[in-house]
Amino acid sequence: MSEKPIIIVDFRERTSKIPELIVKKGASVKFNQLTLGDYIISERIAVERKTAHDFIKSIYDGRLFEQLKNLSDNYEIPILIVEGNMEEVLFEVQNPNIIRGALVSMAISYNAKIFYSENENETADYLVIIARQENKKRTIGEPIIKRKPKVYENDRWVLYIVQSFPYIGPKNAKLLLQNFHNIKNIANANFMELARVIGKAKAKKIYEIINFEIK
Repeated sequence: MSEKPIIIVDFRERTSKIPELIVKKGASVKFNQLTLGDYIISERIAVERKTAHDFIKSIYDGRLFEQLKNLSDNYEIPILIVEGNMEEVLFEVQNPNIIRGALVSMAISYNAKIFYSENENETADYLVIIARQENKKRTIGEPIIKRKPKVYENDRWVLYIVQSFPYIGPKNAKLLLQNFHNIKNIANANFMELARVIGKAKAKKIYEIINFEIK
């Protein structure tokens, strides 16, 4: 086994300084097109990195929960690194309990380990430290890349489509399907029918999108 840990990095992370910093801090980097996570540490550990602003946004649109579910389905230890000034971002959030609830859900439902870093340099520190510790346990030299499972079941396709609406995450998607049963009924529902299930603000946006005409 190589003494220098290997971290597999998604190609999209090239635009950050993190891969270069990882190398300077004593680890090797291999780029790949990843469908799960941004950094693969080992066959057990995958890391999703988000800026503080994107972290908050991905909670509201439900994207984060889908990403963590895929990580937890395929890796024993899913890790989320949130980078940036969280205090500054939380100051802009109207209801901080939404974020607290999301954090609890990440830990309980997806067994996610969450680290906060101030900047790219600290993120690189975390990645290299994790890789070094994991390298002591690893029996193979290079991490295993796992692919995002393809969704073929109709019920998962339907859920995926509904939760792609703005402000509709997994929870609200399930509520809509429990009440309307299929996508066609959601599309045919009037504003008040939608509002009774998900509230007026979300219903207004969905109703506008469903009935929007491209000229």
